[in-house]
Amino acid sequence: MSIMSYSQHYYNCKVNNIEVYFEYNNSVVFDTGEETIAGDGWNTYKCKKLSVITKCELEQYGGPSETHRYSRGDNLVIQGIITFLTGIPLTIYHSDGDSGGIIPIEYEKQEIHVKIDDVDYSSDLIIILDRLNKEPELIITLLDRWRKAIYLKEESCDADLYYDEATLSFFHIFELFGESIADELKNKLENNIESMMYQHFKSYYFTEAQTKQMVEQNRKSVNSLLIGDFLNLAIKVKYFLEKYELLDDNVSFFIDNMTKVRNAIAHGRITYQKVFIWPLSPFFNLSKDSYENIEFLFFLSAEMISKYIGIGCWEKEWNETKKFLMPPNHIISAFLENSLAIDNFNYGFLVQGNKYNITWRTLFNYYVKKPKKTIRECMEVAMKDSFMNTPIDEDNAPDIFNISIIFADSEDSNIKQKAIENVKTIISNGWYGWSNFKDAYTYLDFYSVTVVWYKEFLINREYLECRNTN
Repeated sequence: MSIMSYSQHYYNCKVNNIEVYFEYNNSVVFDTGEETIAGDGWNTYKCKKLSVITKCELEQYGGPSETHRYSRGDNLVIQGIITFLTGIPLTIYHSDGDSGGIIPIEYEKQEIHVKIDDVDYSSDLIIILDRLNKEPELIITLLDRWRKAIYLKEESCDADLYYDEATLSFFHIFELFGESIADELKNKLENNIESMMYQHFKSYYFTEAQTKQMVEQNRKSVNSLLIGDFLNLAIKVKYFLEKYELLDDNVSFFIDNMTKVRNAIAHGRITYQKVFIWPLSPFFNLSKDSYENIEFLFFLSAEMISKYIGIGCWEKEWNETKKFLMPPNHIISAFLENSLAIDNFNYGFLVQGNKYNITWRTLFNYYVKKPKKTIRECMEVAMKDSFMNTPIDEDNAPDIFNISIIFADSEDSNIKQKAIENVKTIISNGWYGWSNFKDAYTYLDFYSVTVVWYKEFLINREYLECRNTN
């Protein structure tokens, strides 16, 4: 014989300005209207208290404590929904008390709604709930993997602690999407091959019946030859991205690079490194670009989930973030060799951005990954006019500062003088973008990039001559 039991869990949501009510399965979630202070020590923050009430059917022998076990599934799904809409992880670790028993818990029934920082996401919430009903296993898994990934990301913000693990969690989402379209992609490729074979055998002036027979006879062997094991994860992910209009050259290049990082983490490699940068990691990490990679993975995976579900709550953030993706090496090389034309190019494009993402920032990152004198000299030739004539302001100063450190070793006296002048001006105004301007040298040293002038500038403490030094 079974009995009905009820549980109530309270959570401290870090999004202080949230209004929410919805029902899922046997549960209801709503904000209580109460604000609380959570955290420990110096790390405290204002929270909005959320309540989750769940109705469970228990076996009579179970006892009241079993209510929490039966209600855990609904609680995790609800945490996933709230996390996806807010972008801030909500987990069992944010619990602020719970209770349970056989007496029904009263609450005020409301219309489904969610408003975050005065922005109404109710229509997105309704679509999410509808998709959960239609495709529960995949949608729940996607939301839960994303919630775990951004929880690990948040826990790593001070020490790179779980960036490797967060990367794998984001890639679990890629793998799920890749498998979801694998059959569709294979069928598409096989249909393309079949069409190609028809055209091929028609060139022999076969009859329609003969052509069909030749296609059938060779279909399996040709499919094996042209498809075989080539449908790796990167290809499947790119097909998904293309299907949902998220793929371009820069995104494709990012997927290729991140697949290599993911493979290194998953399959293991030597992790020892001599040089560290802030924040100091408690372990040797497998990826040097942890922070930037995680940010791109965060927004790209959120947009992929949004597109699949059919909502647009992460579109704006992804469109802003993807402006900082690295262009493929061949694109930058073509630009530096003056074989890639950007329509109506002007100095501002390197600051404001362009369709190729060729900016002072991506040029600096390109050099950091390939710190060769010949590449720096090629950059100087291609960019001299822009570099010499780009005015510095507070917005573009961090990127100008970084590239100027590189160009300060130029053999072109005009470029060298301008670069040194930029560095000193930016330091004097405190516009360098790093927590400390010395961190720029530490960063370059971490990537084994040699900068002669800036090192001497720091050793000789010439920065003391810059006024208003921070």
